[in-house]
Formats: sequence, structure tokens, C-alpha cells
Amino acid sequence: MSTLLFVHGTGVRRSAYVGMLTLLRDTMAVHAPGARVEECYWGDGFGVPEGVGAGALPGAEPAQADTESVPLKDLPEDDRGALAWGLLYEDPLSALRRPEEGAFRGRVADRTGPQVARRARALAVEPPESLAALLADPRVREEFAASVTAVLDSAEGQEAVTRGLGPGELPAALATAVVAHLLGGAQRRGNPVLWSAEQRDDAVRALTTALGGVPRGAVDRALLRASWWTAQRFGVLGRVQKNRAEIMTGVHPRLGDVLKYLARGHQLRGFIKDRLARVDGPVVLLGHSLGGIAAVDVLIEGEFSGVDHLVTVGSQAAHLHEIGALPCLDPGKPLPEHFPAWTNFYDRRDLLGFPAAPVFPRRVEDVEINTKEPFPAAHSAYFARPDFQRRLAGILRAGA
Repeated sequence: MSTLLFVHGTGVRRSAYVGMLTLLRDTMAVHAPGARVEECYWGDGFGVPEGVGAGALPGAEPAQADTESVPLKDLPEDDRGALAWGLLYEDPLSALRRPEEGAFRGRVADRTGPQVARRARALAVEPPESLAALLADPRVREEFAASVTAVLDSAEGQEAVTRGLGPGELPAALATAVVAHLLGGAQRRGNPVLWSAEQRDDAVRALTTALGGVPRGAVDRALLRASWWTAQRFGVLGRVQKNRAEIMTGVHPRLGDVLKYLARGHQLRGFIKDRLARVDGPVVLLGHSLGGIAAVDVLIEGEFSGVDHLVTVGSQAAHLHEIGALPCLDPGKPLPEHFPAWTNFYDRRDLLGFPAAPVFPRRVEDVEINTKEPFPAAHSAYFARPDFQRRLAGILRAGA
């Protein structure tokens, strides 16, 4: 059984790394019992400190979001779901709004609202048994309770409870808003995606049922329309309308980590080499995002007999080589003969994940994963996917 050494990606710091490492250890304990998962955390030592890099950023004219350019009816179902959740992660309370202006005029109030709200507050204290596994981590359970309270106490939550959303609609809308608040909040804090798309949808269904409603599917079409309407009216898609300084503040230290690596990557590569020397082989080296770039460079620079497999996830290494920007391999050159077996995972919705086989034919196996998540959530959603977990476990077992 191989040991897994996990090199994280850009912008990740200690708290988020611990979450990702814990997820890997827990899932490998199920799929590859006996495999050790070792850390290779570099964020504090070799990343850009938080807040650095904003001093030279002027403001910029806001761009306009063209929300009319996406024909929803023409999108595949998976894409519609990913789009809906992308909007919901940005604005969870959009699930409690409706696009029909004046729709409440003349409508008899939904008298079940207070009862549904009481059930929701009770679930914040004692979640349903069907969510026990998803809320096993005390921190996640605490964040779940906070999300329930935040949604109910919001102006939209109070309006929906008081005036209703239509017969039987409130439980599903509240459940969706709570789950979106929980997962979107984790994403904004830089934490990994907590659940797979299927687990997320299961959580919505379980909460809907516990609130006295009837689940209607992964994402109610009315919720999709409401979220899209909210995006158009209030500019939720208009995150692009932030000024330049706000945008750059949001992406630091992510972009800064990449630029620093491209300029002074030998420091991080030296750290990874030191970690490899301290881990008993055989080793599977797992690199996510920028960690995958650094891992590829390390294995190009020298032969490590203990490393029998490289796994990259959401990585840009092949794309960088294609454009002549991979630090340790000259443009047009093939991988060295000593380079180990390589499996590369990517998702079409992950804008930072690229196939590698077209650039390195016969030297790497590409595996496409459909996380069913929007970007940027898709960039870290691989680790919660059972198909990714099983494939990684198989690679670890092959090193026995």
C-alpha cells in the first residue's frame, strides 16, 4: 500500500488545508484501509501573506454583466443545476424570492409559515438523523446551525415565513437557502467543498422533508428562475462589477501564490523534495492546482525512486508547458524518461483544470470528473466525489 503525500494548491491556508487533509484521510480509510495520508502544507511558508499586493491597485470602471446572453432552456440539465447553485452560493436568499413582481398582491397568506419556521429552528439545535453523516464534523454542524438562523432571521426569510411563497413551496425554499448558505460560506472562507453534488441535493431533500415539505428534485425549476431573476435585477452575476481593487483583494493570495511560484519556485520545490525524502515509499504524490504544477516540476528536476505515481487534480501544468511557461521543462521538450506514472483529473467546469494527455501523449492518463458544481466550487469539488475517491484508492492499493 502506497503512502499519499498531499500538496495543496494556490490560496489555501492552514484551516482550509486541514479540512482537505481530513477529507482525504477519512475517505481513504474507507476505500484504501491502511493507506497513510501525509501532509505537505506550504501556504504559510511559501505563499503570499494575506493583504500583501493591494497597495498598487487603482480603481477601475465596472464592467457590465450580460445576463441575457445565456439561454437557460438550451442548457443541459447538469449545466442548469450548476448554474443555479453558482447563483445560490453567491446569494442563498435568492431561493426565498420570486420573479413575479407583485405576486403577493391578493394572495392569501400561507399560514404554515410560522410552523415551518419553528421546525427549522428546532433542526438547528437537533438536525435530522438523515443528515448525521454529513454533519458529523462539529464545525460543520455549528456552521449548519448558524446558516439556519441566518436564513430565518434575514429580511427575505421573515417575509417568506410571514407571507408565504405559494402552496407547499416554503420548506423546499428554506432548505435550499440553508444548504446554499452553508456551502457558499465555506467556499468564501477558502475551505474545500464540503459535500458532493449528490450529497448536497440529498441534504436539501432531507431538510425539505424534515420541514414538512415534499422534495421536488435536485433544484426546483422555480428556484432556478428566481435565482436567475435575482441575478438580473440585483446584479448577483455582477460580481464582475466590483472595482479592480475589490477583485484583486478577493483573489489574493491565490494569484499571488502562482506569480511567486513562477518567479521563485525553487523554494517550494525544495520543500516538497524534503518532504518526499522523509516519507517512506512507495509514495503517491498528489498535487492540487498549483501543487500539481510544483509536483510535476519536482519530478522533472530529478528522479525519486520512492515515488511510483503522480496524481494531479485541477492542475494547469500541461497548459503551462504548452505555452512555454512550465518552469522546469523547456518548451517543446517531452517528459524525462525517469518521470513516473501520471494520472490527471480535470472537470470541464473547472476553469483551472486542464487535460494533460494531448500535451504529453502516452505519458499521462486523463480522467474527466463531473463534479456538477459551478466554478470556482468545481476547482476543489473533486475530493468529495466518490468516483475520484475510488480511483485514487485504486492507485494507492496498486503500490502495495
